Amino acid sequence: MPDKWEYPWYAAWDLAFHTLPLSIVDPDFAKQQMELMLRGLYLHPSGQMPAYEWNFSDVNPPVHAAATLFLHRFEQALHGETDIDFLKTAFSKLLLNFTWWVNRKDRFGKNV
Repeated sequence: MPDKWEYPWYAAWDLAFHTLPLSIVDPDFAKQQMELMLRGLYLHPSGQMPAYEWNFSDVNPPVHAAATLFLHRFEQALHGETDIDFLKTAFSKLLLNFTWWVNRKDRFGKNV
């Protein structure tokens, strides 16, 4: 987890991975951390998610959808139900992020 000494830097994709083990300890807090990355303060209106502290405009692997799906499935397995409002909110923001990804132009023009 980020701290001032060992890991003081913000990185969006790391936080997505951190929510996975965090969900075992506190599923609600894990969802809050995921929602943090999907708020308007972080997610650009174009759908781009800031990458990391020293270069916000760079890109990170799009792992937030997979982490959201994991949180949903884990909560469903744990409680037999899931937070539909969380999924609706996350889906709309992740769809925006997906749209940003598929509309990027790669430097070699291979649509990767």
